[in-house]
Amino acid sequence: MSSRNPTSREISLGNRPKHEPEFIAPGEPQYGEIARLDAFTFKRYLDRVFWHPRPEVLRFEVRAIPSPVGSVYDVVAIVGQGEGEIWFSEAAVPARWDYVAITETSDGLGRMQREKAKAEGKLPQDYKPFVGEGPVQDYAKLENPEEVEQRRWAVVNRIREANRRAREAAACAR
Repeated sequence: MSSRNPTSREISLGNRPKHEPEFIAPGEPQYGEIARLDAFTFKRYLDRVFWHPRPEVLRFEVRAIPSPVGSVYDVVAIVGQGEGEIWFSEAAVPARWDYVAITETSDGLGRMQREKAKAEGKLPQDYKPFVGEGPVQDYAKLENPEEVEQRRWAVVNRIREANRRAREAAACAR
């Protein structure tokens, strides 16, 4: 959990892009694990989209909110006053998963299914998958370089536009 900063605002973004359907409903078996995977994948996606800003400017946190059906997960943007308001744009929040996020989610779901199969005795306990075990792998290297550049330029252009407006306001104030 973050320490609350009075000079920042928080924006709830959900646990996945807004146009992606829920894979599993709250209260269903494995909801907690899958919703948590979605939320952390979405957080990593947002870090890539917003070009890994300094945490005091903009950061994304995954929060577990208690509910009668178990924890519900939410990704929250913590937007610092000033530069953070320029860096972050709600319009730039992705509405759909990208290839990297789909790959990370698929990897995480595969790992969950292997663990479940081991627990049910459907796989030998010493089973080793072709890819490594442990946390979900970082697939950011699979991202389309053109998309990376477009996202970076979007941030740069927001900063340039804010600086241009500030210069105009200062010139008018003289």
